[in-house]
Amino acid sequence: MKKIIALMAAAALTAGAVSCGKKAGTASQQPKPKTTEAVTTTSADSTETTTSAATTAATTTTSAVTTTKTAQQPDPLGGGAFEYNDDGAVVFSEDSSKADDKTLIAAAQALFESACRTEMKFTVGCPFETDNNDYIENDLSWRFYRITDSKIHSFSDVMNEYHKVFSDSHANELASLYMDKNGSAYALCGNRGGNIYYSSSKVTEIKSKSDNEIVFTVENYYDGDDCGQAPYTETDEFSVVIGSDNVWKAGKFNLPY
Repeated sequence: MKKIIALMAAAALTAGAVSCGKKAGTASQQPKPKTTEAVTTTSADSTETTTSAATTAATTTTSAVTTTKTAQQPDPLGGGAFEYNDDGAVVFSEDSSKADDKTLIAAAQALFESACRTEMKFTVGCPFETDNNDYIENDLSWRFYRITDSKIHSFSDVMNEYHKVFSDSHANELASLYMDKNGSAYALCGNRGGNIYYSSSKVTEIKSKSDNEIVFTVENYYDGDDCGQAPYTETDEFSVVIGSDNVWKAGKFNLPY
């Protein structure tokens, strides 16, 4: 009887060790987030800070991971140094080269949030009206639906709208999502899920400057994953391209969700 009980206990321990397919991670491991559901973006009129405790399985050390939800506002400093224009780009009231680093980081935060919204609209679904009964197919038999918006007649028109927020000096993926045929533009209108664990993003510092471009560090915060991973942070780069009219547009950019 004692042998049977011992065998049953060993089997239970083995099953518990492999139940999630991998050990619970820590904030320093930074696993790639899973894409599962649609993302909910940060509220435009509120600021919220949440703190989660991340504890490793191997030691008793506990570290706090703080995620900050940033408010979408033209000038968090309240100084009127910059604002959004009608297109969603950031425009300075004076030469931005004269602004201090704190102001530049705040402006980059505003532009990063606008870039996220714009990228989502153009690459997940379509920002224009389409006719779902009028479509063409590409070599992979993917359906592209005709855009019926009166100002969009070609892929070039789509790009012109996109470049109101993004600089044309950096590559993008729109050529795989839009097509021209018979004098009309067609959109793939492909929907996808987003990372439900994405929390927020924060521009933290300036990495480099040139006369027409500034590169920033941006931290993307995630609340964990399906297996109970502790909250973690991924660090990326974001750049702004400075126009002669004091307008900032997004350059190097990766959608964080």
